[in-house]
Amino acid sequence: MTVRNTGQGTEDYAIERNDGSAAVAGRLGPGASRTTELTLREDRRTRIEVTWRNRPVRERTITADCRRGTPAPSPTDELPYTGADSTVLWARAATGTAAMVTGAIIFWYGGIWPRRREQIFAKKGE
Repeated sequence: MTVRNTGQGTEDYAIERNDGSAAVAGRLGPGASRTTELTLREDRRTRIEVTWRNRPVRERTITADCRRGTPAPSPTDELPYTGADSTVLWARAATGTAAMVTGAIIFWYGGIWPRRREQIFAKKGE
């Protein structure tokens, strides 16, 4: 529940409930607001009332519908998949293939270069 002070001075307020719990009191400066979390009893109607100078300012009745509400998903024992997706695997495969093709081209070109036409060493029969 959020309480706002729209006045020019500091004001005292209280949040009261009809479920037997203690009132929540506070003080707000000019233009300030404060959010307070309230715990409600399950499946019971609770009247919440904000008072200022012992006069009710705002009143609301709320029912905590815990039995009919949808429960939060329970945690599982499995961890979520956080590895690389399929596009990263394809990129790595393409990079590896390109590196192998480049290496084959360099190996082939190193075998044919520099090609000399003259004989450096004489043949044994001559």
